[in-house]
Amino acid sequence: MDYLSTAMSSAFQRKDEMSQNTKPKKGPNPMSYPKSAEPFSLELFENPTSEYRGCPFWAWNTRLDKDQLLRQIDYFQEMGMGGFHMHVRVGLDTEYMGTEFMDLIQSCVDYAEKKKMLACLYDEDRWPSGSAGGLVIQKWPETKAKHIVFTPRARGSSISNNLKSDQPIEAKESHLLARYSVTLDENGCLKSSKVLKKGEAGINEWYLYEETNGPDPWFNDQTYVDTLSEDAMGKFISITHEKYKEKVGDKFGTTIPCIFTDEPQFTIKRQLGNPKSQDEVIMPWTTDLPHSYKKLYSSDLIEDFPQIVWNLPAGQASAARYRFHDHTCERFVTAFMDQISAWCRKNNIFLDGHMMEEPRLQSQTAALGEAMRCYRSMDMPGMDLLCDWTEYNTAKQVTSVARQNGLRGAMSELYGVTHWDFTFEGHKGCGDWQAVLGITFRVHHLTWVSMAGEGKRDYPACIGYQSPWYKEYGYIESHFARVGVAMTRGKAVTRVAVVHPIESYWLAFGPNGSGDELDVREKAFGDLTWWLLHGHIDFDFISESLLPGQSPGTTSDNKFKVGACEYDVVILPNLRTIRSTTLKALRAFTKAGGNVIIAGMAPDLVDAQVPKSTPSIEGSRSILWGQQSIVNALEEYRDIKIFNEQGNGCGRYLYQMRQDDDGRRFVFIVNRERNDAENTTINLKGEWALTALDTLTGTSEPIIGRITSGWTTFPHRFEGCSSLLLHLTPLKSPPKLLPQPPPPCPSSQPHPHLPPTSWSAPTEVLRIDNEIRSRLGMPRKGGAWRQPWTVPFSDREARTRVTMKFEFTSRFTISSVTRLALEDPHMMKVTLNNLPLTPPKVKKGEVPAYWVDEAIQTIPIPGNTIKSGINTLTVSFPFGILTNIERLYILGEFSVHVDGRTASIAPLNPGLLNWGNIVDQGFPFYVGNVTYNINYYTASSRSATLHVPDFSSPLLSITDGKSGKKIGNIAFQPRRLELGEGKGIQRLSVTCYGNRFNSFGHIHMPGWITACFPDVWRSGGDWWTDNYDLKPVGVLSCPTVELYKSPLGDSTSDSPSIEDPSEQKLIHPAELYNYHQNGGGKPNEVSEGKEHGRKESSGSWVIVVGKGKAAEVEEEDVEAN
Repeated sequence: MDYLSTAMSSAFQRKDEMSQNTKPKKGPNPMSYPKSAEPFSLELFENPTSEYRGCPFWAWNTRLDKDQLLRQIDYFQEMGMGGFHMHVRVGLDTEYMGTEFMDLIQSCVDYAEKKKMLACLYDEDRWPSGSAGGLVIQKWPETKAKHIVFTPRARGSSISNNLKSDQPIEAKESHLLARYSVTLDENGCLKSSKVLKKGEAGINEWYLYEETNGPDPWFNDQTYVDTLSEDAMGKFISITHEKYKEKVGDKFGTTIPCIFTDEPQFTIKRQLGNPKSQDEVIMPWTTDLPHSYKKLYSSDLIEDFPQIVWNLPAGQASAARYRFHDHTCERFVTAFMDQISAWCRKNNIFLDGHMMEEPRLQSQTAALGEAMRCYRSMDMPGMDLLCDWTEYNTAKQVTSVARQNGLRGAMSELYGVTHWDFTFEGHKGCGDWQAVLGITFRVHHLTWVSMAGEGKRDYPACIGYQSPWYKEYGYIESHFARVGVAMTRGKAVTRVAVVHPIESYWLAFGPNGSGDELDVREKAFGDLTWWLLHGHIDFDFISESLLPGQSPGTTSDNKFKVGACEYDVVILPNLRTIRSTTLKALRAFTKAGGNVIIAGMAPDLVDAQVPKSTPSIEGSRSILWGQQSIVNALEEYRDIKIFNEQGNGCGRYLYQMRQDDDGRRFVFIVNRERNDAENTTINLKGEWALTALDTLTGTSEPIIGRITSGWTTFPHRFEGCSSLLLHLTPLKSPPKLLPQPPPPCPSSQPHPHLPPTSWSAPTEVLRIDNEIRSRLGMPRKGGAWRQPWTVPFSDREARTRVTMKFEFTSRFTISSVTRLALEDPHMMKVTLNNLPLTPPKVKKGEVPAYWVDEAIQTIPIPGNTIKSGINTLTVSFPFGILTNIERLYILGEFSVHVDGRTASIAPLNPGLLNWGNIVDQGFPFYVGNVTYNINYYTASSRSATLHVPDFSSPLLSITDGKSGKKIGNIAFQPRRLELGEGKGIQRLSVTCYGNRFNSFGHIHMPGWITACFPDVWRSGGDWWTDNYDLKPVGVLSCPTVELYKSPLGDSTSDSPSIEDPSEQKLIHPAELYNYHQNGGGKPNEVSEGKEHGRKESSGSWVIVVGKGKAAEVEEEDVEAN
C-alpha cells in the first residue's frame, strides 16, 4: 500500500517545511524547559521557577470583574502555582471573545508577567474545541458538523450523536446518499450488498444518509463544527487564535507559553448492537470524504460502506473498514491538529491540550481513529485523567510521542471529579504515577472564579482559595515542581518499543456481539502495559502511522531509531495486520542485528490485505502471550530491579530513568500503594555514586550503595504513597564510605409556594428550581445549558416572583450576632421571624463580607433574633432565566444536631469536643479548619515524634505552641513528624484542614455513590435520600508523642480544641497528667478564620438552610430589581 505511506510522508514533510519557515523570533518557550539544558542546579531544585509548576484550569464562569481576577492570581501564587489557564466554563456572563473579555485577558496576562507567572490561553467556550462557543457556526453555517446514518428505516429527524451522551441532537438537512440491498449469512456476516438504483427493489433494504447536526444548548443553540474540514477549522482559527494574537500576541512564547485545545473529536462512531440488529449505525462525515477516499484508495466509499458495518464471512479482513478508520483519522488530524499546530508554531506559541476518549482501543477508535497520530504536531501533547484512578495507556501514548519528537515533557489535566474531600495524599498519589510516566506539566482541574449558581457543582473540588487548605497547597505543588526539574533533563532511558495495536483493532470494529475479539484485544492492550511497567521495564509505543515520518532506521550500535529515540528491542503484540512501511523498517533492523519479539499471534496481513508472501521478519523471536514469558524475554534490557525482604520482585513500584547530557542520570521511583510500607533493596545497572533528592523539602543527601557485578545496590524503605528521586553520578574511583545519617445546620426544607395562595410541601432547593423552570417553560439548569453571555437582556427579565420559606428549630435563643450567607443578597427581600435583614452597605471597590466564596455574601442577624423553638426565614426574589436558587447558610456560635433528615440548633458546649469525628460532636456541617492543642512533658531533653495514625483531612499542619513557628506537615504515611528535641512542657498546635463537602457536596445522595458531575445534585430515585449523608471530619483517634533517649515515655495528648486560627493561643498550659486528673482546659472554639486579610466572614458554626417552602407570585407582582 505504497500510496498510504506516501500520503503519511507528505503530511510530515508539510509539517517540517512549516517549522523550517517559521523559526521563532524570541527566546525559547518556557515550556520547552530551557533551564533543563543547563547544568543541574540544586538551587533550582530547591526553588523551582514557574515553568516547572502547574497552571490550573481557571474557570471563568460568571460576570467577570478585573479586580476579582487579579486577586485570584495572587492566590495562585500563594498556592505555589506557576500560572493558570484562562478557561471559559458554564456560567460565563461576559461576552465570549468580546471587547470586555479580551481586555480582561490582557489585564491578566500583564499581571502574570509582573509576577513572573505564566498566563495560558484556552481556545473554546467550554468544550470540545472547534466551534468558538457557536460563533463559527453562527457566522459560517456551512461549517456545521456532519455525520452519516446507516439505517434500515427511511430517515426520521432525530438521532443520538453521543457527542454528549445525554444530549440528543436534532439532525437537519438530511440527504439520502444511497439505498442498499443487503444479504447476510446465518452468522450475520455480509454475504453480499448492492447499491440500488432509483425505483429498484431490494431485499433487506438499508439507507445511507448524510446529515448535518442540529442545534444544541451545549453549543449555545448552535452545533459542533466539522472537524474533518480544513476550511471549517481555518475559520475557527480566524475567530479565536487570530483574535488572541491581535490582543496579546506580543506575549506569545514568553508570558503566554501555550494555548489549550480540549477534547476535539469527530462524530462518535456507533456500531450495530449485534450482527442482525436493526440499530442505526452512525459514522463521522464531511461532504468531500468520498472524493478524498477514492483519490487515495481508488475505491468507492459509498459502495464499500456495508463492508465497514458488517464482518465478512470466514474471518476475512475488510480492507474498506481499515481504510475508513485510517482515512477519517487522517482527515481529522490534518484539518484540526496539524493546521492549528502550524499556526501556533508560526506564532511562537505551543499547542497543549488533550483529545477526546484517549484511553482504550474502542474509545479512541470511536472518537479519533487513533490517539497517537493526533499528537504528532503538538509541542506539548497531553492527556486527561478524571477521577482518582489508574490508566497507564493514555500516559504512555502521550509521552511516547513526546519522547520520539524530542520534547522534554508532556501535559496532564488531572484531579477532575475527585470531589471536595480529596486529600493531599490523593493529590500526590494520583500525580506521582503520572509524573513517573513522563508527565511534567500539570493542569489542575480546576479552580472557579465563582461558586455562584451552577459553578459550585462544576466537578468539584475547587483547587483554589475557596478550599480552606489553599495556602498549604505549595507543599504538593513544590514536590511536583522539583520532580520536574530533574525529570525534564536529558532523555528517557528506554530500551523497549511496542508497536501500538490500534490498527489490528480497527479490523475487528464491526457489530458488537459478533465474537470476543474486540474484548480480547482491549484486554491485551491493558495487560501488556501493566506487565511491563510493574515489571520495571519502561517502554514506548510506536505508532505505525507516524513511523514513516520519524526517520526509522538502525544506528551503528544496532538500535532501532524512531525520531529522537533509540530502542534495543521492538515487540509486536498480537498484531493481525502490519503496515508495509513498518515491516520494511523492522526487517532492516533485524538484518543489522537488532531484536524483534513477536508476542502471541504474528501478523498475517500487510496493510489489512493478504500479502503475496508471508510477512515474516527474519531473525525475530516468537514467544507465547503471557506476563511471565514476555517479562522474562526482556530481562537483558532491564536497568532496575526492586526486591522485597523475601527477595521477591516488587510489582507495586513504577520508575522512570533519564540520562543527562553529562552522563549522569536521574531515577524517579513511586510506590503505588498509598497505605502500605515496604522494606526493599534497589538495584541499578551500572556503578554509581548516589544522591537522594528530597522533593518535599528541596534538600539532598548522599546514599551509600554497594557495587556488585556491575550493579549498584542499596536498601530503602518505601512508606505508603512515598516516592524516591535519585541523582546518579558515574563512579570513576571506589566510593568513599560516609556515615549513615542517623458547622452549618440544615433547617427543615423550604416549602415551595407555587399556586398563589398555598405553600407546597418541604422540598430541596434545586428541586424547587427545577419545578419553577418546568412551570415557566424554561430550560432546566445543569451541566449542559446555554451560556449566560449568549442570553440577550430582553430574555433576562423576571418571569415571576418566588418566595421561599425556611423553618428551622433552635433549642435556645441565640443572644450573639449570627450571619446569613447567601447568593445575590441585593436581589432578595429577606426576613427572619418577621425581622427584615438587609446586606450592609459597601463602598465602591470594596469586597463585601463573604463566606467561602465572594459570591456567597453575608448579612448580619442581630442577637436574640433566632428564638428557642421554630424559626421562620423568608426569602423573596424576582425569578428569570439566569436566577440562581441555592442553599442558604446561617453562621454563628452554636452546635447542630442531625437526626436523619432533620437538624436543629443547640447550645455550644465546646468542652465536650474530643478526638473523633466532629460531625458527630455537634459540627456536622462545619467546613473550616480545626486546631487541636497538645501539651506533653519531658523531664530531660529528648527527641520527639508526633504520630497521628487516623485522620480525615487533606493534611495536618503542626506548629510550635510557644513560638508559633511551623514545624511541618503530616499528609502521607507513616503519618509521623519529627518534632526535634525539647525539655519540660512542650506545646503543639495541630491544624486539621477541612474540606467543603458537608456544606456544598451532594449531601442527599446515598454514600455508595461517589460521582460528582454537575447533574448529580439534581438526582432522584435510588440516587437520592432525604436523610443527610455526611463525610467524617477531624482527627479520628488520639495521637501519640513518641519520646526517645528513655525506656519509658511520659507523654500523652489532651482533647482537641477548635479555635480561631487568627488567635492561635494556647488552650491548655497545664501539664497533661494534671489536665486528665482535673478535667482542666479552656472551652473549645471554632472559626473559619479571617484568612489572608480577605473580607471573609469569620464565624464557623453554620446551619445549612437547604430545604424549604417556595411561593411563586404572578408575573404582574414582580418588583423591579
